[in-house]
Amino acid sequence: MCPAGRRGAYRTEERAELPKELQKELVEKAAARYGNCQELAKALDLPKSSVHYYRSGRLTLPLSVMEQMLKIAGDEKLEERVREAAVKKDRTWANAYAAGINRDMCRERVRLPTMEELENDHELRRKAANIVSYVLAEGSIWIRDDKCGEAIANITFSDEETDLYDHFRRLCVDVFEYDIGPPQMPGNGAKAIRGFIYSRFIAEWLLEAGIPAGDKSAARTTLPNWVMESCDEQTWIAAIQPFCDGEGSVATKGDTAVGFTIVQARHTDLDLATFPLPPTSRDSVRKVHKGFIRQTSVFGIPTLDYCQGLFRSEVLDDVNTIMRRLGIGTRISLVSMYLKDNGFWSCYWRIFIPRQHIAMLLSSGALTQKKKVARALSI
Repeated sequence: MCPAGRRGAYRTEERAELPKELQKELVEKAAARYGNCQELAKALDLPKSSVHYYRSGRLTLPLSVMEQMLKIAGDEKLEERVREAAVKKDRTWANAYAAGINRDMCRERVRLPTMEELENDHELRRKAANIVSYVLAEGSIWIRDDKCGEAIANITFSDEETDLYDHFRRLCVDVFEYDIGPPQMPGNGAKAIRGFIYSRFIAEWLLEAGIPAGDKSAARTTLPNWVMESCDEQTWIAAIQPFCDGEGSVATKGDTAVGFTIVQARHTDLDLATFPLPPTSRDSVRKVHKGFIRQTSVFGIPTLDYCQGLFRSEVLDDVNTIMRRLGIGTRISLVSMYLKDNGFWSCYWRIFIPRQHIAMLLSSGALTQKKKVARALSI
């Protein structure tokens, strides 16, 4: 018996690299002694999948396995050819090779749409655009292991948004052939549900689509070019729907609904030294509104102009552009700034959709979340 963790395809001993056809011949002749590869695997105390990988040439042979197979085959001419052709590989190479094979196997378990597929398959492009926007609006990508480049994507909704979670789950199956499974609770008492994409390949695909790793608010984020340059109206709607459903809310003035808003944060490099709190603010008050911002300046530049020039929410600009293409009236502006725990300010940008344009937002299908739709219909 092999020690635990040393059986099968990825055992860490030295290996022999053989021409694929010769390796296949060796495995088949050894298997013939027992009737088939499955019985050979039992005789060698190996998983049957490992023997099949050796037969196909997908994996190189560990030296001990090669010796056992030569003995079982009992063919002197074959043994001579095998020993002449075998190239011995050390454990370092074997480990790297096995890791590469494992990566390829994991890659084959998911589907990653190509640019050609996104251009030609309208339904796939719409669903892919929907996923990208969901992660931009409600999710994030994190590097789990800097050394190996492992990445994971996650999505978070409020506990009232199970319909959005189910929709995102179906999208992942349709686009990536990956099921994120049922919603998980954060475990910190928060009223939220989460889903995780434990696939470095899907995470890398999302990174290539323009979603930065880590805190999105600290980086420049935009919708992919294949969304913004598309002429398909349904692709545009799919791209803005997660922002309307996830980040949108009915705006009120007193008890009266006046419109619909979508808010996104964008972190700045402004701290308390360059942009101090208003003199009348208490230490516990960290939020300042547009009226105060208009009256101040930083580095000799009006604060509003400084933030608009360097710290706009580009992804919200993209959403605003698409809404205008769809004929939905909008206004976008900086509405407030918030002092974070690290001592730096964050800008809050808002798209405002007047009350008279909400019906168009609903009819387009850009707003689907049940509670928000009901609220919008009550206006």
